[in-house]
Amino acid sequence: MSSLYTKIIAFFMTGTGNSYKVANWFLASVDKVKTELYQVREKPADFRIGENNLLVFSYPTHGFTAPWLMMKHIFRLPKGNGTHVVLLPTRAGTRILGLSLPGMEGTAGYLIALLLLLRGYKVKGVAAVDMPSNWTAVHWGLTDENVRVISAKGEAKVTRIANTVLSGHSFYSGFIPLILGILLARISFMYLIIAQLVLSKLFFASNTCNGCRLCQKICPKQSIKMLGNKPHWTYSCDSCMACMNYCPQKAIQVSPLTVFLFSYVLSFPVTTWITGKIGYVLMTNPPGIIQFAVQYLYTLISVALVCWILHHVLRIKPVAALLAGLSHTKYFRRYKAPGVSLNDIHK
Repeated sequence: MSSLYTKIIAFFMTGTGNSYKVANWFLASVDKVKTELYQVREKPADFRIGENNLLVFSYPTHGFTAPWLMMKHIFRLPKGNGTHVVLLPTRAGTRILGLSLPGMEGTAGYLIALLLLLRGYKVKGVAAVDMPSNWTAVHWGLTDENVRVISAKGEAKVTRIANTVLSGHSFYSGFIPLILGILLARISFMYLIIAQLVLSKLFFASNTCNGCRLCQKICPKQSIKMLGNKPHWTYSCDSCMACMNYCPQKAIQVSPLTVFLFSYVLSFPVTTWITGKIGYVLMTNPPGIIQFAVQYLYTLISVALVCWILHHVLRIKPVAALLAGLSHTKYFRRYKAPGVSLNDIHK
């Protein structure tokens, strides 16, 4: 079956190993064909695409669509010239009381498919794969049993897709999630340009942080800077959860107090304030795009300023201990894809 291709190249974007496992499952179905595996990072990998190659992409769903880093990766690729591709976005699967609940990928698969088509590639397969939800900033890691069940179903699905594509057929699924994703396109857009920027600022290092810099080293987007021997998250953070889930000290937290603080700061209608207090002519009845631009600029500046203040306040050990103690994530089980090591996914 796999003799259709001379080489299969798999790209994975991951924080905790889910997309890595999906890419590996696909490659495990390949027989007697050269395979290569690369992590999608801010710094592009060195690879070559030849004739009769198949490209496989595995990446997480963010805000019911594809993450920025994956889109950026697509435009780094050379022109397709008809090269076949398979897209396997992962989505947050859960399992409650023995009932498996699927995630929702929205436009994550077909948006990347469209970009690849525009670049000259031929899409042979699009299918989302449920993997254990790893958003530890919001919920605790799933139990070993739930992880096992969800992963087993994911592996079986990827194997079926691989066998279908490698036998010369195509595989497309997820049309209902695609329709829902189109309906939720505004939410996805606002997530990509605003929400994920704010989410990146919710992380902080508690007083148990020993400055080992592991979080900085493994960040796929190189979004973590060390300030005063403590990590600081920049706006390029994709919330991949690598830092939080792999921190050996479990020092990286998210606190409801910081969520409340940012929510309060962002609730301020700065455009209305400028209109009422300053009375600048152009702001008396500004077009919607100007109102959005002003509010957006305010969001970036205010969140960065508050985050900077928090970073320095947290140098006071009693304050850091208090904020960490009031953080829900301190008591959460962390998630790492079973059987996956740091050396596998963060090279």
